[in-house]
Amino acid sequence: MKNRKLRPSSFSAQKKTFSTAVAMCAIRSALRPFLTRPDVSFTALLETPEDIDSLFYHQAAGDLLGKDQLYDEFGNDLISIVRGDELAIVNALGKILDAKRCVILTENLEKLDADLRLVADIEVVLSRPSPAHLLSAARVIGLKGMTPQDAEYLADLEFRRVLLAVRGGRSLRSAISRLRRSELKAKSVADEETIRPTKPNKTLHNMAGYGEAASWGLQLAEDIAAWQAGLIDWEDVDRGAVLFGKSGCGKTTYGRVLAETCGIPIIEASSASWQAMGHLGDMLKAMRRTFEIANKKAPCILFIDEFDSFGDRSSNTAGDNLDYKRQVINGLLECLDPPGGRPGVVVVAATNFPNVIDPALLRPGRLERRLGIPLPDENARVAILRQHLRGLAPPADLLQFVELTAGYTGADIEVVAREARRRVRKERRPLTERDLLEGLPPSRALSDIELRRVAIHEAGHAIVSQVVTTIEVQWVVINRRVQLGDGGNSLGHLEYKLQESVLETEESLALRIDAHLAGIAAERVVFGKHSTSGGGAHASDLRIATDLATRVERHFGFGANLVLDLGSGAEALESLRMRDPRLWRAVDLRLRASLKRTEAILREYRAELEQLTGWLVDKGRVSGTEVRKLVSARRGHPGDTNPAIESQTESQVAESKREWLR
Repeated sequence: MKNRKLRPSSFSAQKKTFSTAVAMCAIRSALRPFLTRPDVSFTALLETPEDIDSLFYHQAAGDLLGKDQLYDEFGNDLISIVRGDELAIVNALGKILDAKRCVILTENLEKLDADLRLVADIEVVLSRPSPAHLLSAARVIGLKGMTPQDAEYLADLEFRRVLLAVRGGRSLRSAISRLRRSELKAKSVADEETIRPTKPNKTLHNMAGYGEAASWGLQLAEDIAAWQAGLIDWEDVDRGAVLFGKSGCGKTTYGRVLAETCGIPIIEASSASWQAMGHLGDMLKAMRRTFEIANKKAPCILFIDEFDSFGDRSSNTAGDNLDYKRQVINGLLECLDPPGGRPGVVVVAATNFPNVIDPALLRPGRLERRLGIPLPDENARVAILRQHLRGLAPPADLLQFVELTAGYTGADIEVVAREARRRVRKERRPLTERDLLEGLPPSRALSDIELRRVAIHEAGHAIVSQVVTTIEVQWVVINRRVQLGDGGNSLGHLEYKLQESVLETEESLALRIDAHLAGIAAERVVFGKHSTSGGGAHASDLRIATDLATRVERHFGFGANLVLDLGSGAEALESLRMRDPRLWRAVDLRLRASLKRTEAILREYRAELEQLTGWLVDKGRVSGTEVRKLVSARRGHPGDTNPAIESQTESQVAESKREWLR
């Protein structure tokens, strides 16, 4: 985060002299090869620290090079000092080519025009003010009382704060005292705000919707109690976990409820709160101070929000901030895994983007667990609603509420409950389902045609998943109503358990693609064409299948070559496809081959597809047990795979490769 630049015009004469004297130290170090040889011509590109205004360095360079002798007797430039953010390239080039000695100051060397960098003799990134610079500057301007210890202290602060404190007419001792008092006050405020009290009577025993995270938290509470009683060593307790899930799913609430369940305090922090303390040194100090507080309060939960802000050192998206990011992550690693350990401190981090976290942070002994918080299912949504109704008796019939809140997070349901409580409190009457529905966006019932298409789509997913994959379908669900104006509507879904394989083959990955495209395939088998229900969103069937096919080609070596390319950035797979037309075509061929295979499966199981569709239209939901019985009746044995499907998969993939190579 960049700080606002300090302008020399905003300071007293003494302050300008001090700041310029500090800047001159860095300029002198960069230009030393030329300063001893005044007859040598040169052009120097100098990158200034991002939070210090380049005008300070502009003035310092002029003082060093002799700004009083800018022209020779013929009026030609002898010295030119250019700030990259002030002059157009053509003017800057003109001044450089005419001048004998030229200094160009910029905030970012990499962003300079290529022509400018061609004419430069040297490129230097100016160092930040060091203790030696501050001591030298104090001597130059006659600032009395500067000791090496003072210089060490001031160099570790944000330079902006040093310049604000060292004012004309104020002694150095007074300036340093003010800085120390300000730092102590900020530390005290940060410490007070760090420890958050948990809400009483809310524990993981009575909170719904947290899935495996709830089970882990309850086990953690037992382990911490056993550790406190001396029954187990700290090595037997999990040290930390990363929570991930959609925004609003209750990650922050989970941290507080976890602390309440364990009966210990919670300390809350984030990258942003540490960064707000100042530059890199201040941020690292704030981070270490938080861990020190946690150690003093142990046993406790240290909750770090928005954990993806730290990023990944291996990512090439950091640009000019890569070194900064590396130092921050290295500092965090030291805090997470200190030589003496951190007994009694469990670190829980929360993120919406678990895939952009540096792998080193997730190693054993650090944040060793990955806990997904799912979107609440039907039972969890009702339980969450009851929690937020705060004693109000819920309506007996919640069928429409359950249907219309598919895809809702706990935070979304809390808003609905709050609006309903407000409405019945004002009218002094019992709560009805209508009160809840009025807090939802407008909706309408699906027509018979729409309902049948949705049922066919979801039935296709269920049947193909059961026939060709190890997915254990638990429920197939369709919604009878749809919210208006919401492009992310969930018209139906499968609830399932996925038995993840440690090792996948090209064939098993192809079958997973088949399962994702089965909804589209079912619509094409029955209606001759598919609708928009399979695409158009990041979580859509087509998006997931497309990304999986891309990984098959580029990540796992199943394409036409063995070259591994993981891509980079938030949309790594999409960027891979966009920059490589051959890859785009290979992925398209895989998807088309998969769609062809899946349509063949569903034509074979057409009777079962129609049967399951009818059940869904009638009941709205069908259990996985019923689906398995329906499919196994045709196959003869519930667990058998279809040899024809396997051989067809292999031949189709081979044909795709041959067509691409042609």
